[in-house]
Amino acid sequence: MTKRPGDLLTRPAPAAAALVGLALLDEAREGCGRLATLDDAEALHDFRVALRRLRSVLRSFRSELGDAVPKKLQRQLRDVTRATGAARDAEVQLGWVRSHRAELGRRLPPGLPWLLARLAQQQDEAYADIRRTVPGEFRQLERRVRRGLSTTLLDESPAAPPFATATSRLIREHVAELEQEAEVARSGPDADAIHAARIAVKRLRYLLEPLAAERPRLVPMLESLKQLQTLLGELHDLHVLGAALGVAVAEAAAERARRLHAVALRGSPSPPRARGRRPGPRPASAGLLALARLAGRTQDELVGRLEAEWFAGPLARLTHDARAFADDLAASSVPPPTPRLPRSRAARRAALPSRYTRPASP
Repeated sequence: MTKRPGDLLTRPAPAAAALVGLALLDEAREGCGRLATLDDAEALHDFRVALRRLRSVLRSFRSELGDAVPKKLQRQLRDVTRATGAARDAEVQLGWVRSHRAELGRRLPPGLPWLLARLAQQQDEAYADIRRTVPGEFRQLERRVRRGLSTTLLDESPAAPPFATATSRLIREHVAELEQEAEVARSGPDADAIHAARIAVKRLRYLLEPLAAERPRLVPMLESLKQLQTLLGELHDLHVLGAALGVAVAEAAAERARRLHAVALRGSPSPPRARGRRPGPRPASAGLLALARLAGRTQDELVGRLEAEWFAGPLARLTHDARAFADDLAASSVPPPTPRLPRSRAARRAALPSRYTRPASP
């Protein structure tokens, strides 16, 4: 993992935000470079997480960064992240089905082998698409993002408030957003509400993470946010799985109907098989419906845990602690000294660490 920048809180907010963004861009580049390694099971996850964190920083500090990374470029980063979603969904669903299939009985229910084969094929095809398209697209975007963030470090600008002041304000905004989304999710934990609450938790966590080295008291708070994000993520994944099972049930029924129709047209009880060819798993609805019921029960259990472990009190304590930390940041922040940078742009560039000014990978 790329070493995170230190001494952020007393730096001018634009420079500190740019440093955090450049460090996350390095992590995304490293993860992208590992996508071609077939046996690297964590490459896609690490790449996606680094991209999400980078986009969150750019979104949170957009007023401090100005036009360093234009909105169009940020949307293109979003599109790259979305292009990896199908592979991630298939991977998660395949893992969930495999880990829970023993709960459906000693023998695999009809249709489950077909679903496993279908998810494995979706995963392989999605990974092939990622390896073919994503690295080239990301390299082009990386050069432009790196150029914009590096310019923020190189160019002189009027005195800006310290990073602590800007972050204090953003913590309060993110906490308010989390409380609002959590209240909506508590009143009706549907897919959209759970997803919105999860996004709010992630944004607050990503905002606080770069400060943990300077403020160790954040470590327990970050661990709590991670646990809440994990629980909400499991619920979100079950919602996505439920929708995917609905599509699979419809396709299994349609495929079975087509097969029966072909048999009826031939007038024989079973279709002839090609010599030497073994039939693949047959589609059937029974196993898929049993799996959907299991996913529904698991979802209900997670909603109960969400209420007992978070909504009933711990979440209020967590947001209270986050606000108290924001107040401490605001009270301790002092305006940064006016930087005395060399006049020459080349001299200012030479004064920066090479990791922030080196060209992007080809």
